[in-house]
Amino acid sequence: MKKRIAILFAALVCCATSFAQKVEVRRLEGEIGVGLVNGVNSFALDACNAGPKLYGELRYNFRFLPIDVGLQVSGSYFHREIESQAERQKSKSYNVMAVADYNLFRGRKFSVFAGVGVGLGVLDMSYPINITAPDAHWAGYSTGDGKNKPCFSPRVGIELFNHLRLTVHYMAEEKANNHFGFSIGAVLGGGRKR
Repeated sequence: MKKRIAILFAALVCCATSFAQKVEVRRLEGEIGVGLVNGVNSFALDACNAGPKLYGELRYNFRFLPIDVGLQVSGSYFHREIESQAERQKSKSYNVMAVADYNLFRGRKFSVFAGVGVGLGVLDMSYPINITAPDAHWAGYSTGDGKNKPCFSPRVGIELFNHLRLTVHYMAEEKANNHFGFSIGAVLGGGRKR
């Protein structure tokens, strides 16, 4: 039984790979996009609020493999509220990652991809402060020292008409900054080779 499953799986991978490679695509492509991220609500008494994500990515498409590799630079920002103290913490994450995707139906009007990013994140957390002195009252946010942490980001998505990419990802960096995200990107270059 295990042998049959292994043979079936190998046959499906070979068929998918050969089917995906019938259309040749351009080697280089870039992507710029925006999205929404939301912190993983893993702390007691916390509520997470969504925030924006901006990113840019440059990828290289291999000729005979349905794989692309590249580099992504991104920035994310979201809020985490501590309900018991009515405070709002701001989480910022700046990431530089090497990325790779496996593509099905590459170069067609509708393609699917799954991939991963690995790199470095620069993380900041800002806390609300309130200073009351006899001659002044001031309130604002204090940002602690930034941290550099390794990051890991699995992702899946679809590409429409070779120029619009919809992606869902999870960013694992540090417990307080882990988040899910959804993004829409415009692809420049790439697509079907003419």
